[in-house]
This record gives sequence, structure tokens and C-alpha cells, in this order.
Amino acid sequence: MLLAHLLGDFPLQSSSLMRAKYQGIRGYIEHGAIHLLVLVLCIVAFISLYSLTSLWFWLAVCLYIAVHLGIDRAKQGLVSTAKLTDSTTVFLLDQILHVGAIIALAWFLIRPTWATLRSQLSWSTETGDKVLEAGIVYVGVIFAGGYLIRYLTRNLSAGIEKPGETEEQVKNAGMYIGWLERFLVLTAILVQSPSMVGLILTGKSIARFPELKERFAEYFLIGTLLSIGLAVLGGLVLAKLWYGTMSLK
Repeated sequence: MLLAHLLGDFPLQSSSLMRAKYQGIRGYIEHGAIHLLVLVLCIVAFISLYSLTSLWFWLAVCLYIAVHLGIDRAKQGLVSTAKLTDSTTVFLLDQILHVGAIIALAWFLIRPTWATLRSQLSWSTETGDKVLEAGIVYVGVIFAGGYLIRYLTRNLSAGIEKPGETEEQVKNAGMYIGWLERFLVLTAILVQSPSMVGLILTGKSIARFPELKERFAEYFLIGTLLSIGLAVLGGLVLAKLWYGTMSLK
């Protein structure tokens, strides 16, 4: 069901269909028909063809499609009247509501017992320990590490400004890039793909190449090496905790 939603809302929702939804009900009917078709195909492929013979199935699916379109219409109305801006927060809230509708539909169709749910959602002590270890290392490296690097490079960043940006904006841009960079590097080490680290470093260097002049170059190079080094160290520690070795192979 989640696969059907993702297919219907993204690759199968073209720009022309999105524009049609702003022009009238026809776009919503087309969008709903696509979701219905994809959902039925996914249920037939992954669950059971027998489900299509149930009247309750069709009633539940039609209600789900109506709720889905209602969420889309409400979002469009709020954005069109400027009560909400079409932002990342609105997009995430929209998707959370859609996933909630999917969970409700799945619950109705499958009707699992509480014991079944507990058994599916529970994990072993070993898995819980790994999740805890990953959480500590990721949060420590990505966020706490960002503040450490910011303090270490404070003197280098003083007075650095780019056209149209203040010193604080330059720092914040570097902080957000650093979060993503350390997440990717740490993950690359954890999945034992160290070659990805070189690719990440190369991509960042190419993107920043026009800005590598004088003082900013020093700030960029030292900050990047500190960030990558911290992420590699965190990845090695987590690999040791998970696999019992710090080997990158």
C-alpha cells in the first residue's frame, strides 16, 4: 500500500496532472483513478487476488482514495489562500497524513491482533543495543561534532563574508553542509564502502572551488578535514561496536 502511494504521488503524478488539480475536479479524478489502479495492482501482486471479491475491500479502498484526495484538496486550498506556504514542513505534514490513512486502511483490511503487532514491532536485545549505539554515534558525530568544529575554526571564520551573505550566514551554510557530509561519510564507513568518502570529498571540493580564495580556503580545508576525520573516526567506532572490527574491507 505504501508502494502504491509512492508510485501514485510521485512518478505517476506528472506536472500537467498537478496543474490540472489547480484548475478543477478533473485533475483530482485522474489522480484518484491512478491511485486506485496502482493500489489494486499492488494488492493483487503482493497480497491476494481474493481480496478483490470482497465488497468491504472496495468500500474501504474507495474511502481511502476519498480521504487521500481530501488531504490533497485541503493542502491546495490552504496554500492557494496563503494560509500556508508550500514549504518542506507542509510537504512532510501532507505525507504523514497520507501514511496515516494507509495505516488505517491496512489495519481494516488485515485486522491484526495486538499480539501479532507486538511480535512484529518488537526487537531483540542485540538489535536494541545496535540501535542505541548508532543513535549515540550519529547524533554525537553529526550534531555535537558540528559545534566542536565550529569552535575550533572560530578564529578562521572571523571576517569571512560572501556577496549578499553575512558572516553568520556563511557559518550556518557550512554547518548544514557539514551535517550532511558527516552523515554520508559515517554511513559509508559503516557499510564498509570507504571509496565513497573520496567521492563525497571530491564533490564538495568541486562545488566550492569558485570560493576557494585566500582566507576562505583555509577555513574550508581545515573545517572539511576536521569534519571528515571526525566522521571517519565515528564510523570506525561504530563498526567496531557492530562488527567487532575496525576494518574498512
